[in-house]
Amino acid sequence: MPTTNVNSSDDTAHLSTAPAAGLSRSIQLRTPEFDLKQAIAPPKIILIRQPGTTATFSAPLVADVWARAHCLRALFPTPSPAVYSSNAAFCATYTATVNTQTTGFPTRATSACGTAPARYSSACSCKPTISSTLTSTTSPTPTCTPSRPVNDAVSNGGFECGLAPWVAEDIVNTRHALTSPGDASSFAYQFEQVGLKVPEADMHPAAVYQDLVLTAGIPYNLKFRTFFDKCTQSEGFVGVIMIDRSPVYTVDACDKGAGAFKDNLVQFTASTDQTNLRFEFLTNENSAVFKIDNVSVVPLH
Repeated sequence: MPTTNVNSSDDTAHLSTAPAAGLSRSIQLRTPEFDLKQAIAPPKIILIRQPGTTATFSAPLVADVWARAHCLRALFPTPSPAVYSSNAAFCATYTATVNTQTTGFPTRATSACGTAPARYSSACSCKPTISSTLTSTTSPTPTCTPSRPVNDAVSNGGFECGLAPWVAEDIVNTRHALTSPGDASSFAYQFEQVGLKVPEADMHPAAVYQDLVLTAGIPYNLKFRTFFDKCTQSEGFVGVIMIDRSPVYTVDACDKGAGAFKDNLVQFTASTDQTNLRFEFLTNENSAVFKIDNVSVVPLH
């Protein structure tokens, strides 16, 4: 599975596709100090800073957490009730008894879950409860033509022409808007938490996403700017989900400071000609504001 190395000196996440054998070493994470929390869905490892230590985590443990989370996300990739129902029916049958079968799994999940019964049992036991109040929103056809750099795969990355082709997903007690001013521009995308975090937020956070056309095998730079209204341990983070619906990067409210837009850079190599770029928003605060702006995906060469 892909591994993510974050260079804290330049805030750049470098993605590689090192074989699983490379996970025999331990992963040593060095920051001013943090606690590790495992978020089963979305499948991220969230690092929450506190003042001054070095922590070492076993790579096999980290790999297993990510593998189980990736399987869960593949089995239940969307909060849409239509997609949820068929795999929930599979789980109801599969978990009715102790199951050791290694065939007959949902096709959409086999690339992430493989044929290990334990993976499917784990995913089924953690399946989400879908809220009928979740909404997806697109905008009417923009009345302007968004400008973008040459070779940029992202359309309307500055949110200057409405929301489309981005799609926003709100859940209970969250909402979104295009607010002004943006990052040296007229508008930015704003996520707002307006009440208690609901349990399904851990499985399917509020998000905004766009489908991209890339060239497989080509390295790219993903650049975007983030804004957080305040820095607290419970303020939360913005997560980037893109390669095979896997997490590639997170930035929390205290990583770069609050109250101003900050740069983010993720370098990756496209594995397919099409991918989905997804930003997810998660906070434990009852009131919080995150913004993103000036999103671009440009080939390095």
